[in-house]
Amino acid sequence: MSGDDEIERLLREVDAMSSGTSKAPAPRAPESAASTRGEGLSPVTTGLVAGAVCGVGVGALTFVFQWLPFIDNPLSSAGGAFVGAFLTGTVLGWRRRR
Repeated sequence: MSGDDEIERLLREVDAMSSGTSKAPAPRAPESAASTRGEGLSPVTTGLVAGAVCGVGVGALTFVFQWLPFIDNPLSSAGGAFVGAFLTGTVLGWRRRR
């Protein structure tokens, strides 16, 4: 997410474009000074956590509702949920780091 200074700079640019006067945007802070938050989880760890949570949740629900005729094997449902959530969490984790 952008910091408050980035949002303020963008708002100044929009004001300058809409009012007709142009002025240079504020200078950017150095990259080392802007990075004050922690790194967080790695993308693979994020994918594993998301996959585990979704796999357990879907597996438990399909186990409870397996008496319904349109719900099949809980293990295959849990495995599919794990794979889907793992891939989604991993890809989004890598995209977030850019």
